[in-house]
Amino acid sequence: METTGDGDECMPAAMKRFRTARCLVNVGAVHIRRDNFEDAISALELSMRQSKLVNSSSSHYSRACEVMADALENIGLVLFKQKNYEKSSIMYTEALEARRKCLDLMETKHNKRRLTRSKEEVATYKEERNACMLEQSVTLFYMTLLRERQGNIEEAAERCEDAISIRREAIPNSKQDPNSLNLFSTLGRLYCHADVKRYKDALGYFHEVHQMKCEVVGRDHLDVVPSLNSIAFICNELGDYKNCIVISDRAIDIATNGRGLNKETCIAYANKGDAHKRLQDYDLAITSYETALKTQAKCLEANDEMNAVVHEKLAEAYLHSRDFEKAISSSEKSISIKRTSLGPDSEELARAYSKLGAYHGKGGDYANAIKCHTRALRVFKHHDNKEMAATEHNKIASILKSAGETNKAMEHYMAALWHSREARLPSTDPIVADTIKNVASFQKC
Repeated sequence: METTGDGDECMPAAMKRFRTARCLVNVGAVHIRRDNFEDAISALELSMRQSKLVNSSSSHYSRACEVMADALENIGLVLFKQKNYEKSSIMYTEALEARRKCLDLMETKHNKRRLTRSKEEVATYKEERNACMLEQSVTLFYMTLLRERQGNIEEAAERCEDAISIRREAIPNSKQDPNSLNLFSTLGRLYCHADVKRYKDALGYFHEVHQMKCEVVGRDHLDVVPSLNSIAFICNELGDYKNCIVISDRAIDIATNGRGLNKETCIAYANKGDAHKRLQDYDLAITSYETALKTQAKCLEANDEMNAVVHEKLAEAYLHSRDFEKAISSSEKSISIKRTSLGPDSEELARAYSKLGAYHGKGGDYANAIKCHTRALRVFKHHDNKEMAATEHNKIASILKSAGETNKAMEHYMAALWHSREARLPSTDPIVADTIKNVASFQKC
C-alpha cells in the first residue's frame, strides 16, 4: 500500500484505476437497462480509459483487461440495440480478444509458480480460469446473435459451437447449467436454418434441451412445449411425418391442459398441419391450420407475423385441394399482414405476390395472375434481384402463352433470358431451360 503524507495507507494507483473502471462498467450496465444509451456509452468509455492506465507490469493488469472486456462487450450491446451492427461487431471482436488475453495472462502467471503453489492456490486458479472462460462463452454468444441478425447464419453457428465447447470445458456437467440450455436451443435453431439444414445435428441438441427441461420442471410442464415443437419441426424436415403428428399432439395436450392458450400451442397445430400436408391429408392439414388461426386470434395480435405464416400454409393446403377461391383468400390475408409489417418494397412480400399470382393462374384468372406477378417483378427489379426477375418474367410469359397472347409472351421470355444471363444462371436451371425451349419454339414458327 502507498502512504499519504500523514503516514496513513492509501490504495495503489493501479488498484484504484481498476476499481474505478469496474464501477463505471456497473454504471454503464444500469444505464443500458434503463435504455439510457448515451449515458451508458459515456460511462463505458470512461471505464476503458481507466483500464488502459493500468500498467502491464502491475498485478492488477489482468483484472484491468477483464474490465476492459466487459466495457467493450457492453458498448457492443448498446450498438446492437441501436442496430449499428458493423460497429457492434468491432466491439464484440475486441472484447473477445481482451477475454483471451485475460486467460493467457492467468495461465502465464500460474505456470511461473506451478511447482510452488499450494492446493488452495491451484483450486483458486482453476475457479478463476473457469469464470473467465464462462465470460468468454457469453461474449461468443452475443457474437452469435449479432451474426444471426446480420444474416451470416453459418458463422453464427460456428460462434455458438465455440461458446458451447468452452462452456463444457468450464462446466463438464453442462446439462445442469441453464445458460448451456440457452446455447443448445440457439445452436439447434441455427442448424435448422435454410442456409444450414443440419437437421440431425439440431435434433440432438433439442433432445438434450427437452431432457434438461423435463428433469427441472417435469414432463407435463408448459416449459417443455417449445422443445417438443422444435423436435416435431425437425421430424417434418427429416420426413418422419407420423412422429411429427404424435409429438405435436403431445405438445398440444400439455399446452391446452388448463394452462391457457399461447404461441406454442399455435406452433404445435401448424407443425401438425405441415405433417398432414406432406402426407397429402389435405383436409386434416386444413383443419390443423384453421385451428391454429382460431387459437392465434385469442392470444396474438391480428397483425402478428405468425398469422401471415399460417395463412400462407393454409393457402397451399387449399391449393392442393383445388379450392382456388379459398387459397386466394388466405393468400391475400397473409399479404395484408406482411404489407403492414414489412412495407411495400419487401422481397418477402414480392414472393407472396408471386404465390398469389400462381393461385390466380391455377384458377384461370389470368388478368389478376399477371397483375400479381408484375407487382412482384417490380420489387425484385427494385432490389436488382436478377434471378427472381427472370423467374417472374418467365411466369408472366407462361400465363400470356396460355392466354394465346404469343407475341407478348415472347417479350417476357426474352426478358427472362436476359435477366438469367445477367444473373449467370446455368443452362440447367429450370427457369433458364424452360425459357430457352420456348424462345427456340417461337423462332421455328
